[in-house]
Amino acid sequence: MDTEQFRQVIRQGFDEASEGYDKPAMRFFDHGAQQLVEQLSLLGHEKVLDAATGTGKVAIELAKRLPNGRVSACDLSVGMLKKALENASQAEQSNIEFICSDVNDIHLGPGSFEGLVSGFGVFFWEDMAHTLNQLLSFVKPGGFFAMTSFADGSFKPLSDLCLSRFESYGVKLPDSYTWERLDNTEKHADLMKQVGLGRVESQKRQVGYFLKDAQEWWDLVNYTGFRSFLNQLSDADKIRFKAEHLQEIADQSTAEGIFLNVEVISTTAYKE
Repeated sequence: MDTEQFRQVIRQGFDEASEGYDKPAMRFFDHGAQQLVEQLSLLGHEKVLDAATGTGKVAIELAKRLPNGRVSACDLSVGMLKKALENASQAEQSNIEFICSDVNDIHLGPGSFEGLVSGFGVFFWEDMAHTLNQLLSFVKPGGFFAMTSFADGSFKPLSDLCLSRFESYGVKLPDSYTWERLDNTEKHADLMKQVGLGRVESQKRQVGYFLKDAQEWWDLVNYTGFRSFLNQLSDADKIRFKAEHLQEIADQSTAEGIFLNVEVISTTAYKE
C-alpha cells in the first residue's frame, strides 16, 4: 500500500466512524482531552495547533482556556470536522479555526504557534518522527508539544474477546495495531528524543468506567478501528457475530456494569 492509499484508508475509516464517535461509550476521548490540557501551563493568549483533531475534543478544551488565544485544528476527515464544528458551536467556542487537511500537507508559517497538540492521533501517522518534525517547524522556539495515547492493556479483556471472535469468523488480523506504537512511556520518550524535544514529562492515568450494557460496547466496536474487521463479514455473519459477541460481553457484567479498562498516557515536551 503506497502513502496515498494509506491516507485514503485512514480518511475513509474516520469518515465512517464520525457518526458515532461521540457516543457515551467513547467518553474516554473526553477524559483524554482534559488530561492533556490540564498538563499544560497556559497563559490564555497562546496560538495552538491541534493536529488530527477528530471531533474537536482537545481543541474545545484548549479554546476554553485561551480567552485571548486561538486554536487551529486540522483533520483529514470531512466527517470528523463536521462533528467538530457542531461540537464547537454547542460549546460556544468561536476561537477555533478548523482546517481540512492531512497533517503532512498542511502549510503554515514557521513559528506561527506557541504549541502543538495531538490527542490519540500521532500513532496513526505513517512516519511519526518525520510528520512531527514537520509540524514542529510551525512552533516557536521554547514552545510545547503535547500528545495522548492508550497504554498497553487498554480495552482488555473486552478487546481480546472481540478479536478472538473475529478470528473465529476467519477475519485476518494484523500482526500489530497502530495504538501499540505508543503504548508506554518509553516509546513516548524515544519519539521525543528522535525529534529533539526536551523537558519531557509523561503521566499515565486510569480513565476507565462502567458501560451500562453490552450495546454500549457494540457502539465502540462499530465506530472505532474494530469496524474495519466487521466490514469483512457478510451481512448474515455480522448478525450472528453481533449476537454471539454481545452475549460474551454481557457475561462480563457486574452489579456496576461492564468495566471498560482505559489507561491514557499524556506527554508534554518543549522545543529547545
